[in-house]
Amino acid sequence: MTSERSLPTPYAEESERHVQQEQALSLRVKARDAGRKFWVRIASSSPLPQLRLFLSVVAPITSALLLIGWERASFPIAIAVHVALTASFVPALLAASFARMSARDRLRLRAVGFRSMNAYPGVERILNSLDERRIRERVRLSCAILATAALASLWNLAAGTTLSSLVIGSCVVLGAITALNTLRLEESIPMRSNSFPLLSLHAPTIHASTLDRVLSDLLVAHLDPETASHWDIWIKSLHDDVRSDQTAESAVEHLLQAIHLEHLGLLDENGLLSETRRVFKVSAIDGLIAEHSRFNMIALRRLLTHTRAWQPGLFRLTDRLQDSVIRGDPSLIEAAWRLDLDLPPRCGQGQGDLFVMIHNHSGRKQSIEVDILAAEGEPELQTLRVLARASSKPQKPISVNDQRGVLTESFGRLLADSTVLWIGLAWPDSLSGPHPVQVTLRNEEGETLESIVVRTTLSSGVQAESMGHRMADAASEVRRIALALAD
Repeated sequence: MTSERSLPTPYAEESERHVQQEQALSLRVKARDAGRKFWVRIASSSPLPQLRLFLSVVAPITSALLLIGWERASFPIAIAVHVALTASFVPALLAASFARMSARDRLRLRAVGFRSMNAYPGVERILNSLDERRIRERVRLSCAILATAALASLWNLAAGTTLSSLVIGSCVVLGAITALNTLRLEESIPMRSNSFPLLSLHAPTIHASTLDRVLSDLLVAHLDPETASHWDIWIKSLHDDVRSDQTAESAVEHLLQAIHLEHLGLLDENGLLSETRRVFKVSAIDGLIAEHSRFNMIALRRLLTHTRAWQPGLFRLTDRLQDSVIRGDPSLIEAAWRLDLDLPPRCGQGQGDLFVMIHNHSGRKQSIEVDILAAEGEPELQTLRVLARASSKPQKPISVNDQRGVLTESFGRLLADSTVLWIGLAWPDSLSGPHPVQVTLRNEEGETLESIVVRTTLSSGVQAESMGHRMADAASEVRRIALALAD
């Protein structure tokens, strides 16, 4: 009779093999991250970025002067410029290489239990963007090395006029390729942040159409996979640190609303701390203030600033909502339904994000239809059926100076009770000029409750509202507020 033996489970969460692999990978991440920090710091330290730009422009000019036979053109000067240019590219290439290795290993770590970070959207995009940067770094360094070697060979060898012209002409072409790549690469250096190194590389390509907890859901959609996994862990750790009438998710949403009102100047530091105490216990507040905490107040401000730079349209809606609360707008106090929407005035590359905010003041939950008609869009008509929960009306305008706690509570309640839709619109790349977008709200019987028409201007080129520009704006805003808070 054979004895019972348990089968090996090499991929189980608590298996010895799994623990050893995770520990080895964590050590490798730390080692490569140390290299990334070192080379990124050198590559981005002034005046090296300015020197790379300057020499990238000067190098092909020195070759062109040799090509046209200018009497003051000098091989030693041209070679010296190309040698300096080549040397200035080395730290940038090493920074890009270590960034790619660090990102790959970071994203191979398991997030929570059996869940891999590949379960979060955006992993392939981040790695592909770092791959593209590394290739561009290699191309411009190779071009600089080839041009330097070619000029040095001509200087030391007696070549004919025809051969010299061909070689120097090739150096001019190589210099032009180097300059074009430098202009593209020097716009930004990825993974400069030590707190959220992958955040600037992430773009929200997949998201839910309905935002249940408006600010939290929007913020999470703009987190890179690594930060999103740490966010999930943090939320789970808060379940015992919130007040009895709160959940971890609702407490974090309330905190983000208070941080946003502080950004608008409607709350001061004491008011923000008071709102935090309303939903969190003392143990959680200590973590929110501590510098070593990954998601402390400073980090939450940075993440909300990053989200605001990505999606200013949603924050324009929330700003109009709090303004209506303060003014006692009739659409909020008297009307049975309130419909508000935001679409960028210009949509670059035929794409735009439409945000729709609906308040149901009818006194009961209702199933509603939202028709979105985009002229010549792809698709031209979108129909969404959602359940609009009832929201309570504010009875009167709220004073900013005397009742800031009441303002925060009223704003938070209206934002929580609202139905917010986040819809991606698209048009063919060939279209340009002004295009109307109509949003119609219908009740269960199909009767039209509200209808609003807005216009946006389509552009086939890259505009400030395009994804690449918004990524750069978000990264610069996060860096700006990080420097301000550090000061």
